[in-house]
Amino acid sequence: MLTVHHLNKANLLEGSQQLSLASPSIHSGMQDFGATTRERFFTITRVVGLASVIALVVYYLPDYFLLEKITAEHSAILMGLIGMKGTVWMQGHQVFLNEFEIQRMCTGVQVIAVFLGIIVAMPKVSIRKRIIAFSVVAVSVYFANLGRIALEIWLLYSGKLPWSLAHYPTGLILGVFSVAFLIIAADHFIPEIGDLAFSALDGLRRPS
Repeated sequence: MLTVHHLNKANLLEGSQQLSLASPSIHSGMQDFGATTRERFFTITRVVGLASVIALVVYYLPDYFLLEKITAEHSAILMGLIGMKGTVWMQGHQVFLNEFEIQRMCTGVQVIAVFLGIIVAMPKVSIRKRIIAFSVVAVSVYFANLGRIALEIWLLYSGKLPWSLAHYPTGLILGVFSVAFLIIAADHFIPEIGDLAFSALDGLRRPS
């Protein structure tokens, strides 16, 4: 009986050693963004700073007149499919859909700019991943935004809601769904973003 007891204890010790050796493999698929808290902090600061600069430049510097015009035209087409008349007209450098002005913020480019900043700033991500992720997000956000514009105008024309309620709540809802979609897309196409976030949390829990 004593022999059996010692054998079981030895097996347990051996098993625990194997588990302790195998445990690092849980994180083996994650990108290494620095072994110390300082290195992680530097990487995160660089990514956030670069992503912010890129997003601001992409959103504010270009002239989005052509995108505004295309957004209005595609929204008019969508309105026609659901039984509403949409007329696109221009006054100077302004684009209108019926009586509504289509501005930069109406194109969904702000969400696209933020995601572009993130994927460009992320280290250790292949060009192919960046292109695929950006293309999927940009196209999805653009078409979702067309649906938002048509929905807002339908809510107003049908008498369901006044413009103040039709416009801002739906914009907020689209924003929430866009952020959720960005998280899902980031996790699917660029898991390194999640790795960086977990690395940051790990750095906060453990001192360097």
